[in-house]
Amino acid sequence: MAQNTSVWTLRLLTVLVGLGLVVGLEMFLRFMPGIGPAPLVVKRAERGDTTLYSINREYSERFFSGQQGRLAAAGQMAERFFVEPAPENLYRVVFVGASTVQGFPHPRRLAAASFLESMLQDAMPDRTVEVFNLGITSIASFAVAQVVQDALALEPDLVVVYTGHNEFYGIYGAEESARYNELDYSLRQLHIAHLVQSALGLLAKSAMSATDLLKLMAERGEVPLDDMRRERAKSHLRNNLREIGQLCREAGVPLVLCTLAANETAFAPAGSSAPPLDAQSSGEWLNLVESAGEHLTRDYITREAAEEALALLDRAGAQSDGHAWPTYLRGRALQRLGQDRAALKAFRAARDLDTMPWRAPSDHSEIIRAEAEQMGAALVDVENELRTLAGAQGIGWQYMVDHVHFSTAGQILLARLILEGISDLMVSAGQQIALEQLDDDGDYRQRLGDVPVESAALHRKMAAMLSQEPMKQYNGHNARYLQQLMTMEWQRLTSAEQRGIQAWMQGGQKIPLALAVADLLFEAEDFSRAQQYYSASRIEGPFTHRADLWATVQWGWSIKMQDKPLAEADELVMRSSLERSAFLAQDPAADPAFIDYVQGQLHHLLGEGDLALVHLERAFLNEDFRRIYATSLFHALVAELVQARRLEDARRYAQLVGGESGRAQYYLNIVEGMDANP
Repeated sequence: MAQNTSVWTLRLLTVLVGLGLVVGLEMFLRFMPGIGPAPLVVKRAERGDTTLYSINREYSERFFSGQQGRLAAAGQMAERFFVEPAPENLYRVVFVGASTVQGFPHPRRLAAASFLESMLQDAMPDRTVEVFNLGITSIASFAVAQVVQDALALEPDLVVVYTGHNEFYGIYGAEESARYNELDYSLRQLHIAHLVQSALGLLAKSAMSATDLLKLMAERGEVPLDDMRRERAKSHLRNNLREIGQLCREAGVPLVLCTLAANETAFAPAGSSAPPLDAQSSGEWLNLVESAGEHLTRDYITREAAEEALALLDRAGAQSDGHAWPTYLRGRALQRLGQDRAALKAFRAARDLDTMPWRAPSDHSEIIRAEAEQMGAALVDVENELRTLAGAQGIGWQYMVDHVHFSTAGQILLARLILEGISDLMVSAGQQIALEQLDDDGDYRQRLGDVPVESAALHRKMAAMLSQEPMKQYNGHNARYLQQLMTMEWQRLTSAEQRGIQAWMQGGQKIPLALAVADLLFEAEDFSRAQQYYSASRIEGPFTHRADLWATVQWGWSIKMQDKPLAEADELVMRSSLERSAFLAQDPAADPAFIDYVQGQLHHLLGEGDLALVHLERAFLNEDFRRIYATSLFHALVAELVQARRLEDARRYAQLVGGESGRAQYYLNIVEGMDANP
């Protein structure tokens, strides 16, 4: 007996010692910088009394692990920069959700959050508006609630939530119980877990595409209508919305919930159930449905084909009804025959019957409506508003680019709908908002840089996604349609724009597409288009060396090469870039010569000769930098040297760079030409 007691005592001590070591290691790691879950906000730089912060693009990694870690890397959060102390008149909104909020597959500048910020600024000209896009690829509502909890540290004036599409295939969705998700997430926030995950991540650092995402998430298989995950998904969504509501109530921050729109009329279900028939009857049923599908997935459907397909579907339905694919086909036939109301009913039923629900079933929006009313949150009924606007045509390609992600027109519309919901909320709170100050959609597209190449690249990406399993089984005709759109858009591009897309793809898409195209347009001396694309790049990648600073310099030269005078707004853009360059100069990885180059070029374009010359000359005297940027640097430098009556220095510099490049006469000719025409 005593021996057994000793054994159990030893075992208990072993367990306690092990737990003590784990706790001790965890506490030790918490004092180690760079180890642990990535925070939402990181400090970037200080300048005087002002501190620059940004949303941490790596924050999303706290929700992912293993192979999913590559997904997180592919869909990192937008690095939204902001300064503290904030302006006294600041109005800050956080917009939280998954890839739809993130703006996929658009660049972030064309996401609804960006349009909302621009519109709100117009409607509230006396305030400084910030809208933080906190969308993360492929997260379910549980993870969205965690983001809201962390985002409240930003002290927002408003929280907008769009979630519910990813309850089946998203991270922390209905695959597991709510208790499991809570425990799993809590464990992943331990510093030990993060250390192990980081080590494993080093073994698999390759990027992940949209088609990889489909394959990864589709491994979870179909979700039949009687599957317990259906009820679990609704329960998760309901409880997570309540958690979000409670968090916002405790923080005293108004909350806006959005219902979920989906591509109902154009997008086919991703999965469809099999009929509960014997082998022979099942084969007959399948032949009828396949024959109808052949008629209804052609590029052009005649009335005769629609009528014949409908008859085939009626025969199949008499054997077994209530399946997603034939229900969708029925909608196609009825739509072609002009029976719009019946067609819309069929399309919406097909969405709810989909056994691979990448689109949220309609009851998810019902839950959102009910919870908004219960908790007193503002509701933006995106689904019903879009249905009303779409009319008999239904929600299709005019608002969507795939199953749930908005087109640019849809992103703008989503922003407007949210703005209307915000305006009601603000008016009831005694605040002023002037919706009559808003511009039309075209103005916002131009302002945020909706350039032609984005649409061509987008449709190429979407066509590729729908050509992959599991989407291609029922959406092959849609992949073909998007490929045709891409081909037409490609043909409308200039040669430089086409080469820019190709260079961007071959370069690993490491810079904004707009910048890759802009550089080739500038090289082709298409300065008007180059100006447009450089502007888009600057908006897309603020506080970056190439996408922002380089793009701003080239944007300014694009204006100058068109012999256009600088407008007051142009000067403000350049001065804003000078401010950002001062922050970026503090980055240990920043090349001082490049910062001098940028500041010198901008001062030169602004006509500030003394400041320009100091920076340009300092950049020129850096031999390594001079070899790379000799030509673009030399023109501005010589112009300022000639203006300062330092002609001999200009000639000496021409001989220096000319000797290095073997083009001495070329650079001397630049000097003499500027001397003759100062």
